Amino acid sequence: MGIRPTAFSAFGFGVNWEFTKSDRAIAQEVMDFLADKRVLTIGYARPENEATACLASATECRARLSEYLNQLKKPGGDLRTWLRAMRQGFVDFIEAGGVDGERFGPGHYTEFNEALARLRNQIQQQADEVSGRYKLTGLRLPMH
Repeated sequence: MGIRPTAFSAFGFGVNWEFTKSDRAIAQEVMDFLADKRVLTIGYARPENEATACLASATECRARLSEYLNQLKKPGGDLRTWLRAMRQGFVDFIEAGGVDGERFGPGHYTEFNEALARLRNQIQQQADEVSGRYKLTGLRLPMH
């Protein structure tokens, strides 16, 4: 937890400030959030109703990662890079599903499973980097 000045007063000698989370605290929140997300934890070769749920889960993850990125105060840095890469993985998965998920519908299990594998590999790689850097218990996603 840190303190970040947000405004200064010249003649009143005042300072406005806010508490900020450390990168490590944000990284732990990300790991905890992702640990039980359906898109990352369900088995492969699920029926088409799982594809819809996984797309919704991926959309939630993408949005939440954007929120975590907004909490980071450093313009550069490893955590920002890793969270952006995670977010891009979710964006790629959503785009692979097509408009309204039609590319993950009936008869498209191979496409769904391949996109799911790519997403999980990318998230696992980034999670390993984050957990190694901040000495956290990382994600252990199911393998295909």
